[in-house]
Amino acid sequence: MSTAPVTGYSRLQIALHWTVFLLVAFQIVGHEAILRVGEALRDNAVPAAGDVTLANLHVAAGIAIFAFAIWRVYLMLTRGGPQPPESEHPALRILAKATHGILYLLLLGMPISGAAAWFGGIEAAAFGHSMARFVLLPLILLHVVGALAHHYVFKTDVLRRMTRPQA
Repeated sequence: MSTAPVTGYSRLQIALHWTVFLLVAFQIVGHEAILRVGEALRDNAVPAAGDVTLANLHVAAGIAIFAFAIWRVYLMLTRGGPQPPESEHPALRILAKATHGILYLLLLGMPISGAAAWFGGIEAAAFGHSMARFVLLPLILLHVVGALAHHYVFKTDVLRRMTRPQA
């Protein structure tokens, strides 16, 4: 690893961040199809072809989210990331660290529980996967509000760091 301080994210880190964002958005918007397919299969009915396609895309997107989250963790451990702004209040640093940590746990845990539910038929995994969204959605909102607050209220470079790679 270079001795130069990490003041921003790499192009790859930024690309992975926004790719995972798009995949998670797809999962949130399109999750109903996999529920309908699961219900049809439990009722010994034939699921709608469009729902099967969307369910397969949901599974593929979940696998991709898991792989990209692992990759992001690897890059953070090997390359590092920028430090919080010097002016950031210690309580906000703790909140940001906790938010990111729980987001990563969900980005890794939800695909695992989803796979256990879908491929293994494990009801507890299905329940956990479904309930995790009640943690994921508010955390995503908190993450977005935090980035916007840094940009518009605190006037820091936190949001810009995720849109412009470190030179």
